[in-house]
Amino acid sequence: MDFIDGLWIALADMRSWAFLLAFLLGCMNGMLTGLLPGLGGSVGIALMIPFTYGMDTSSAMGLFVAALAGQSFTGSITAILLNVPGSSPSAATTLDGYPLARQGRGGFAIGISASASFLGSLIGTIVLIALIPAVRSIILAFSFPEFAMLGVFGLAIIAMAARGSMLKGVISGLLGILVSFVGFAPIGGDVRYVFDQPALFNGFEVVIVLVGMFSVTEALQLLRTNQRVAQNVAQLKFGRSQVWEGVVYTLKQPFLLIRSSLIGTGVGLVPAVGGTVAAFLAYFQAARTSKDGRFGQGDPRGVLAPEASNDAKDSGSALPSLAFGIPGSSDWAIVLGAMIIHGVTPGPNLIRDQPDIVWIAILVLIGASFLSSALGLLFGPQLLQVTRVRPGLLSPTVLMLAVIGAYALNLSITDVVVSLGFGLLAYLMRSAGMPIIPFILGFILGPMVERSYLQTLATFGGLSGFVTRPISLVLVILTVAVLVYEVVNSRRAGKRSREELAAGVRSATRPVSIVLMVLLGSVALAALVLAGDFSDQARTFPVLTAGLLLGLVAAYLAVALLPALRTRLGGFIADGQGAEAMMHHLEQEAAELIDRSAAPGSAGGSGGPGTRDTSGASVPARRTGVPAPTLDDDDSPVVVGAAADEPPDPVEAARERREMDRRLRTSLILTGLLLAGSWLLGLAVAVPVVFVGFLRLVTRETWRTTVVTTTLVCGALYLVFVTVLGVPVEGGSLLQY
Repeated sequence: MDFIDGLWIALADMRSWAFLLAFLLGCMNGMLTGLLPGLGGSVGIALMIPFTYGMDTSSAMGLFVAALAGQSFTGSITAILLNVPGSSPSAATTLDGYPLARQGRGGFAIGISASASFLGSLIGTIVLIALIPAVRSIILAFSFPEFAMLGVFGLAIIAMAARGSMLKGVISGLLGILVSFVGFAPIGGDVRYVFDQPALFNGFEVVIVLVGMFSVTEALQLLRTNQRVAQNVAQLKFGRSQVWEGVVYTLKQPFLLIRSSLIGTGVGLVPAVGGTVAAFLAYFQAARTSKDGRFGQGDPRGVLAPEASNDAKDSGSALPSLAFGIPGSSDWAIVLGAMIIHGVTPGPNLIRDQPDIVWIAILVLIGASFLSSALGLLFGPQLLQVTRVRPGLLSPTVLMLAVIGAYALNLSITDVVVSLGFGLLAYLMRSAGMPIIPFILGFILGPMVERSYLQTLATFGGLSGFVTRPISLVLVILTVAVLVYEVVNSRRAGKRSREELAAGVRSATRPVSIVLMVLLGSVALAALVLAGDFSDQARTFPVLTAGLLLGLVAAYLAVALLPALRTRLGGFIADGQGAEAMMHHLEQEAAELIDRSAAPGSAGGSGGPGTRDTSGASVPARRTGVPAPTLDDDDSPVVVGAAADEPPDPVEAARERREMDRRLRTSLILTGLLLAGSWLLGLAVAVPVVFVGFLRLVTRETWRTTVVTTTLVCGALYLVFVTVLGVPVEGGSLLQY
């Protein structure tokens, strides 16, 4: 099918009421999750997957991409008016957006943000459309060797871009590949790692893994922190009359707008680097090209640049995601997994065979950005009321949605077990500073790499196909170059300042990291032993993957546990490399830039050089009494209770840590009870009972709030899943007869 012909098919599909309704729901989903710090857009997209099982492919695609694009702007509303970024890329917007709001020009800043977001998305999409024809001509030459090397290159570049330790990123990716081998082998018919469980013969469903690793993990994190984002939203003045002034200001800055959008698009083309880097890079180019700016004190260009870049990066991320099947961001990773559920395989075959799906993604990116910006301008103050919802009420709802959604796919409690298991694994990985995205990518790309590799051997009679075909050879060279760069970068990490390196080693040798590595080493060893029973074709990749995983884990533990090696090779395992080092540098520059430009007694104040988050990265200091956000290992903003310029009370901090640990322990126990209750009594009984347990035992809500919330939430879930979707939630092994 010709690529232009796909446009007319896409436009025809988008005229249906079903598509328009899905598009609107996706936009609203993205806007709400973008407003709520801690509840990332990835979670919102993952939670929508079960609702799309009966949808046609076009409508489902419209919903997912609209949810992805709809979140970018709304995160800036809380960033500007509350100094709390709804998503981590909006952290750059707080630097000048919040000072503008304190000067009574919040509406002006919101107008700039909305218009810059839409125009940035539009410019990024135009660049995307211009690049696709060139990419398509390359894609037509793809065969088995190119597919195999594309997957290997994707794994290498994601590990390079992983936040935290590059070594942890590689280990995470190898673990994802190893998990993807569960079930039937692609060639030969061997059944691998199923332990005589028929439910595992077809491997783990992508949606089950995604829902567990994103939704369950975020729910547990929200339950642990249990901090409301805002208290006095109703007292905020929006300055609605200033909104149009902000839109006009954006239109009068065409060169800054285009530069920032191109930066965002370029960053988006590099998988997994993310919108935070794009936003800060655009912020700095605006500051460095300005001779009269007051950045950090309410310069409107400090809002325009990061917002344009942040939205443009979604269009840039679409190219590697759709054309090559390599997720350009965590949100696109969820969208790709959802596409697979609906029978659409991202990658070179998609642009070649289904260009209409690509056009739907392109058009929805523009439409959703426009709609979310327009609705944000109209209903900004009303949308802010969502931030008053306590996580103690929101997080159990997210968890129940994840559990019922996992069950709804195949009406199997086994899927619930798998989803919760992967959720707990992801929480442990995040606690140890190990990125999740390489795991997801390895899980998705692993089967493609194995199948294409074996097909290459069968077709070309050996490994010659990888080096005799031009595109495959280029991918081999690029993969080697990425790995060499990472080795050199790791050596440079050992030359960091002594304090910075010591902090990275301390983070890498925490008990949770050691325990996780021991568990992963045990899994790799068991997989290696069990692979001995497979046929020659079926054992090649499991042995290679498990062997590499075991070797890297052993090296990590040796350096972490042996003082002599830790002294000499600490940079090999230290956290704070790769994209983490880049973000550290960018955030330090932000603090220094504001310190240089802020005069004493001005709106911005003076303030200190910055604060440190739990991962050791520098976060620009806040010069107000508003709580400052920090970024966790997965780029989710977490609001902390003390202002950045007020020293924390040690007694109060210790009490809060004990309380957070109590909430986490109780949440894990209740999650286990939810699983057991679902198995024995069915979801209809287990969900409301455990929901009450979360509200009373974890967050200690009143009985009135508990009863009302449980009735409303469980009634809504029953209405949607049982009445509308026809999912039977009654029963259980004890109540079947």
